[in-house]
Parts: sequence; C-alpha cells; structure tokens
Amino acid sequence: MNKATEPLTTPHTPNQGRILTKLEVGNANPGEVRNLVGSQCQDCGFKLFPPSTVCPDCLSEKIIPLRVGTVGKLYCYTKVHIAPPSWVVPYFIGYVDFPEGLRVFGKIEITRENDLFVDMPVTVNFVESDGQWRYFFSPTN
Repeated sequence: MNKATEPLTTPHTPNQGRILTKLEVGNANPGEVRNLVGSQCQDCGFKLFPPSTVCPDCLSEKIIPLRVGTVGKLYCYTKVHIAPPSWVVPYFIGYVDFPEGLRVFGKIEITRENDLFVDMPVTVNFVESDGQWRYFFSPTN
C-alpha cells in the first residue's frame, strides 16, 4: 500500500465542516466577527448558500453577495453513526435557518446530545488552518 492510499490512523473530528471558498467567508477586520456569505438574486430575490453566480430560480446573472448573521435557529438535525474510517463517530449535522432568509447545512458541535433540540439558537463558528476556513454550528450561550 503506498502512502497515498494508506488509511489515516488518527481519528479526525468532522465538526469543523467543509473548506470554504474565499467568496463564502466574509472578511473581518481586527475585532470583527466573521460571517458566512451567500448570494441573492437582484431580479427575483432568491437567496442561497453557498453563493452562486447564476440564480437557480430565474437564471439571472444579477447576483449580489449576502452577508449571513452569526446566529440562527436549528431547523432539523440528525446523528451520524457511519463515516469514513478516520472520522470520530457519532457526530451531528443539520440545517440552520438565518434571519436573512437562508437555510444553511453544516456540522453541529455539542458536548451533550441532550443539549440539542429543534429551534434552539446556534452560532456559526470558524476555524482557520493553513489559510483555509471551515465552519460549524454550536449552541449559542
């Protein structure tokens, strides 16, 4: 087995979420909070995350960035028991509704399963590693 195909031996937590593109994470000045950035169609008002250059609803190319708030409500979630061999299981994923009219999918980081419930407020968290950003949700304190 060559190094490229050897399985990872160190378990990785999946809670950090997927890598964001530069368009998906709002720049923050020192002391400011980072935000997810979606897009909104100027013709029909359709909003989506991740952002797109074409509206999936009306096919318009008149798209503007839409900065998403830092707190949303958990719409639904599920517990995942099966994952790639290097991931720690179980873990949680779900959809979060934001006041801007977006529903965003992502990983949820919690310490106790009993702390998780539908409609609970959750915060978007960002992790930076090697110049790449990832996001996940956690209960709002």
